[in-house]
Amino acid sequence: MNSERSLWQKLQAYKLHNNVYVVLMLAASVLGSILIYVSPLREIRFVPELALACATSLLASIFSLVSDIYVKYKNHENDKLLEGIHEFGINDLHFNKQLLLEHLLKTCDKEVWVSGYRLILTSKITASLSQAIKQGAVMKILISPPWLDGFRLVYGEYDRIIDNYCKLFSAIAKACREANRPVEQVCEVRFTRKPLFSDTYKVDLHIVTGPYMHNRDEDDQRITANDFFTYNLIKKSRLYKMVENEYLTLWEEADCVLVWGNYAKAAEQIRTNDLREKEKIELLKDACQPFEENAGSFVAAGKE
Repeated sequence: MNSERSLWQKLQAYKLHNNVYVVLMLAASVLGSILIYVSPLREIRFVPELALACATSLLASIFSLVSDIYVKYKNHENDKLLEGIHEFGINDLHFNKQLLLEHLLKTCDKEVWVSGYRLILTSKITASLSQAIKQGAVMKILISPPWLDGFRLVYGEYDRIIDNYCKLFSAIAKACREANRPVEQVCEVRFTRKPLFSDTYKVDLHIVTGPYMHNRDEDDQRITANDFFTYNLIKKSRLYKMVENEYLTLWEEADCVLVWGNYAKAAEQIRTNDLREKEKIELLKDACQPFEENAGSFVAAGKE
């Protein structure tokens, strides 16, 4: 973090690299105008005047942009905070994780990682997740569920969770049927007894993460992950690798895995019967089996 940074790295940290690209494009346009001015096309009426006018106008724009870049660069030159944040791996901060994920999922065709406790946010973006599946993506879903210790440590006895789970899982199963892809080869769901400290998603090469915080809103309910600020991480940066490794560690140490055939039966009972939350939890719990017994069954998800 204390290494000497190049000029280009500083420009990236100060968000000035796009300005440099524009200057280069304008410079290329000036060169093109000059070539037209000295080419045989100058014999055509008005062409030399137009080429000269364009070159002059573009040069003025270049001088203005270069001046702007220089002023901003000097203002930020000693801003170690911006440089450090960029080097550590934070590309940008967002305050609406749902909109960010929906935007990234539009072009997703490789892999999606999801994590969470209650899946409130994830259950709201099922349409986007379904579209990603139809575009060829595979999924990993890591959950700290209400029947294991990690969830109870954070939320205690919390109602109306299983409906979120069913909405997500059923949407995934439906998308797989419509895409003619076996759901077992598209999505694996693992459950961990450990508490999750970060609300982490991966969409292709983009990692989006943010902290879980023990806050309460005006109605005495804990706020959702979508209410927190969210980091969009720089690909393959130090922080990117740390968050990715944390997810994979929890993934490998998961306690049980969802069996999709069993889930279909459980979901039908939940759909057709007026059940209490505890009964729904038991049905979904019974649709899982210890991870060791199912090791190696999942083929596609997360493989590159």
